[in-house]
Amino acid sequence: MKPFLIVVAALLFDVVRSETLCDPATAIYYQDHVKDYTELLQGLIDEASKSNQSTLFLKPGRFGLRGHAPIVLKPGVSLLGNKNEPTIFTTLTDPPSNEPATIQVPAASIGWSISGIIFDNVNIDVQPQNNTRIAKVENNVFRNGGRGSIMSAFGTSLHIGHNIFLRDQAHAGTEFIPKYNTTNAGVVFETQKNSVITNNIFGLDLRRLDDLSPVVASAFESTFGKIRYAQDCLKLQWDDQQGFMASGVQLYHTNGITIRENIMNATFPDTIRIAQDHAISVVGSNQTYIMQNFIAGWQLGDFGGAIRFTSAVDAYVASNYLANTAVMMFVANHADFMQVDNLVLYNNFIYRFLDHTFGPADNQLGGWLYEGITFYDFWTARLNYTAKSPIWNSSVPISPFAHGIVITNNKFGAAGDLDPNVISMGNLDPKQSLVDRNNCYVTPPLVPESQSNKVPLLWRQSYKDGVTARFGSRIPKLIKHRVTRKLVEKVPDELRQLPFPDYWKAFTLRNGTVPMISPTLSCFR
Repeated sequence: MKPFLIVVAALLFDVVRSETLCDPATAIYYQDHVKDYTELLQGLIDEASKSNQSTLFLKPGRFGLRGHAPIVLKPGVSLLGNKNEPTIFTTLTDPPSNEPATIQVPAASIGWSISGIIFDNVNIDVQPQNNTRIAKVENNVFRNGGRGSIMSAFGTSLHIGHNIFLRDQAHAGTEFIPKYNTTNAGVVFETQKNSVITNNIFGLDLRRLDDLSPVVASAFESTFGKIRYAQDCLKLQWDDQQGFMASGVQLYHTNGITIRENIMNATFPDTIRIAQDHAISVVGSNQTYIMQNFIAGWQLGDFGGAIRFTSAVDAYVASNYLANTAVMMFVANHADFMQVDNLVLYNNFIYRFLDHTFGPADNQLGGWLYEGITFYDFWTARLNYTAKSPIWNSSVPISPFAHGIVITNNKFGAAGDLDPNVISMGNLDPKQSLVDRNNCYVTPPLVPESQSNKVPLLWRQSYKDGVTARFGSRIPKLIKHRVTRKLVEKVPDELRQLPFPDYWKAFTLRNGTVPMISPTLSCFR
């Protein structure tokens, strides 16, 4: 198959064509001359498919697309944006609305790719497909995008890499406890198999773009260049803060998903509180691998935290840097099954930099949900959902739906004026809690006078009476760690000794006043 070039004369620059980069006339044209190219783009895709041409090369400029019906990427056709001056797909609505336009990939497509494009309130919807050839969405910029910038259901073999996902405040979520259709995300997988999400950036302060260049892969340079061109040359009116994303990735009933070496940045809510879900939400899924990600700022609360597993089986969380956020494991009945089995948390770094004033105002949960690693069985705590509210005190029934929770070699730290987090086992059966004494603090521990750097366990909401830590945190009652030799053997060989990417070096927290600390620090002495 041969590539197919858009040859329509001066497709977008039919009024003015600048010979000088950043010429004011070019910027004005991009801003004010967005025309409706819906039929033209669909026609070019159709023609490429009929002619057995594999790639549609797009000229620079701004394509206006209507949001009422999707553009269909016919089987055998891929889209490639311009390498220099950006190709921009933007929603064309009258009156303007938050509803995105859509590029739809049909079920018959195999081995397609979409790369090098700015999607401005335009998303990609991959229809159910079952093929073994890898399809790719790479090196794009997604700004806003409705329910999800990339959505795929009942599919397989999709590789999502080196994209940047942005979301401005006008397109932020509005519900602090979002439902399935009322949140917004970067990537949404439903019943997806054997797919990879790697080396993407979710959420960005555009003023700090240059801070990331030294710590991310060189493959991002062309994508950064597109953002700089849109801002500096085209003068597009994008807000500086593009991190109003409820979730980075949402997985529903998936199998064999790898999420690796991504930046999930929600650090700006250290000054304001927004409606968030989770950086990574895993619901009713099997075989999930989450490694070497930097996740910062997803606030701890009923809906918040870095990674949430809701009734999941066979999941591995290794070598992630989690800043002011947490790994949460829940049993709940809105998944296909009610169980949390074989979840392994190994060699993660959990750094706290915000206090609990950024949690819900009415903290009826009493603290268990706001810890660095948390388990809770909602189904059992609500007496099989016959009670309206869960039981939060020490009488909560023990969960029969969780087995083999492995927590080892994780490190915890905190900013200098905060108490560090603990491990909350909720109502987990202690026999199913494989937590050894290799989880430690790298900054002063919760109780410095204890002479122990080991992370204490909170179980069934049981605290010492009348005792608090330095900065007011309650101290769990003494729960013995289960003696389990060589717990690292529960970790697959390929997940051991994974290095932490240098992403953390590009960030400062609490309105730019608190630096990150190294995830390789030794346990506190």
